[in-house]
Amino acid sequence: MREYDLAVVGAGPAGEVAALRAAKLGMKVVLIDKRVDLGGTCLNVGCIPTKALIASAHTYEKIKAHLADGMFECQNLSFSWAKIQARKDAIVAQHRRGLKFLMQKNKVTVQQGFASLADANTLQIDATDKTASTSKIKFKHLLLATGSYISPLPKSIDLQVADQDLLYTSDTILAIKSVPKSIAIIGGGIIGMEFACLFNAFGADTSVYEVAPSILASEDEDSIAALSKICAKKGITLHCSTQVKAINQTADKKITLNSERGKHTYDTLLLATGRSPATQKLQLEKIGVQLAKTGHVPVDAAYNVKGHSHIYAIGDVIATSALAHTASAEAMYVVEKIAGLEPSQLDYSANPNAIYTMPEIASIGATEQELRKNGVDYKKIQYPFLPSAKAKIEGYSDGHVKILYGTKYREILGAHIVNAKATELISELVLAKVLESTLDELAHAIHPHPTLSETLMEAAHAGIAGAIHL
Repeated sequence: MREYDLAVVGAGPAGEVAALRAAKLGMKVVLIDKRVDLGGTCLNVGCIPTKALIASAHTYEKIKAHLADGMFECQNLSFSWAKIQARKDAIVAQHRRGLKFLMQKNKVTVQQGFASLADANTLQIDATDKTASTSKIKFKHLLLATGSYISPLPKSIDLQVADQDLLYTSDTILAIKSVPKSIAIIGGGIIGMEFACLFNAFGADTSVYEVAPSILASEDEDSIAALSKICAKKGITLHCSTQVKAINQTADKKITLNSERGKHTYDTLLLATGRSPATQKLQLEKIGVQLAKTGHVPVDAAYNVKGHSHIYAIGDVIATSALAHTASAEAMYVVEKIAGLEPSQLDYSANPNAIYTMPEIASIGATEQELRKNGVDYKKIQYPFLPSAKAKIEGYSDGHVKILYGTKYREILGAHIVNAKATELISELVLAKVLESTLDELAHAIHPHPTLSETLMEAAHAGIAGAIHL
């Protein structure tokens, strides 16, 4: 039986970063995953393929905008969904090969199979091919990073659909063979809204059903309002505060949704009701660990599994933000701790949210709703991108920067951006939050001109002595 310094279960953004960092620090590492390909949900059926499709949607929208303003001329503009899909697949394949090469280069042992605890120092690996034999490995340290799976449809919804070609999840819809004429999306969270913007851009009649009072319920209220307004302008129908009661298939192979809003018929249905931690098959009960009701693994502040100082859990399997970059940061922390280094504790208030809707939404820290609820004394600035010359040049004038800051010291409490480049712009505010920068420091940092990032500086000036270009 082989023994490793570190066994990592799950090869997504948490597991692959942990395996590579540990190997570079001189550890003997094994990385175990159920998939043939490394990269987890993010690379194979999540972040990367989704964003590749969204990038093509951005390009298509921009071309249409230029044709509409008469700058360019084109007869019968169209797109090839097959080639758009092929580009997405090529990007995924390239990164799969890259991860495989990195594991080989750094001498990480990669094993395919389903891992579970045999005891507190032994993993059992059941091969994905049921005809193959079971193996076991010993470990000095174990890192659980098995990610998440698609949550089942709520039992309150009566699902009567025989033809599965009409019914998709966020995993399966990435391989859809054509853009549907109409699509209903159940779930107005991040996944649902990203797909809503994607299919709307390619011409699908798109409707979103969300049981909460608004889409993207965890985001700042002004970001939600801005995106909701843009969705209405684009023709995306938002049915918020709406419980779907039944889903049926019609005789002509369409989908009918029955809700408080009545019955509506669509060509395709996407279920985007969230994801749940993939922890049930780990058999943690064998080492005396009880999962939370949500399925999360209980850990302490250093990510140690309760009662076991040599076993760690990170990423989607614990109750922190279910984001790829969060999981990777947790992986770095754990591995450096195992190696005897002294990594800095993660500051989740500077952990960015990145939502690839059209336009994008990005944020750090508190929302205005949270500050009000907690009785925090704060002030706010909301500054539009419209005055920016670069925003006009790029065609990205929609949206705003909103900064929430302390009344006494003008420290940044939260920041929220709505713009086509929001997920890139937020990084400056992440660094500002990490360095405990004030609004004054952000305002007096010289920004290049003309850039979209100038809007962050302009917003800070607005909070100090008044806006310059507004």
